[in-house]
Amino acid sequence: MLIATTGLSRLRPLYSPETCELFRVLLNATSAAEANLALEVLRQTVPEKPLVTACNLREVLRSLPASPFTMRVDEHTLVRTADLKRNMACYTKTLPDGIELIITTAGNLVLDLIIKHDAEKYFWTPIPIRDDFVNPEVVDLVVESGYLLDEVIELIKCMGIVFNPRFYLSLEDFQLDHAADVIQGIEDLF
Repeated sequence: MLIATTGLSRLRPLYSPETCELFRVLLNATSAAEANLALEVLRQTVPEKPLVTACNLREVLRSLPASPFTMRVDEHTLVRTADLKRNMACYTKTLPDGIELIITTAGNLVLDLIIKHDAEKYFWTPIPIRDDFVNPEVVDLVVESGYLLDEVIELIKCMGIVFNPRFYLSLEDFQLDHAADVIQGIEDLF
């Protein structure tokens, strides 16, 4: 995980107004065909290492549980291990860059993970999940923040959830792993 999250520093300078929309599709589209098409367009202007980082980040976002989900610990253990503060009916943690994580639970059921940035609040998971793994607004925050993704991954681990996303060393590995899904997705598009 360390490689995927620290690799974000390579991705940030390339996440510009010209490329951000394509990166959002690559990182967040549930369709492997759409992600692969975005990857092919980005390959023309973006070096391979940041693209491999983006593919690994896609797998991280894809592997995170969608709300609502059951955690393997009780609320008291979560609060203690994740260093959360109780705030009315939810638990919160403010990150060093000012982003606030808000978790709503009911026993060991996690109802929602909410990201608060400035005055805006975003649910982590779009309801229903059709086109994106996480809300598109959150993708920008994940790329821009040096803390958000690490904290969400640590939170998931504190919940006792096994978190083991795929990891790729090259773009060819990524494309070979998703080849069947891409072909099926292209057939569905046409």
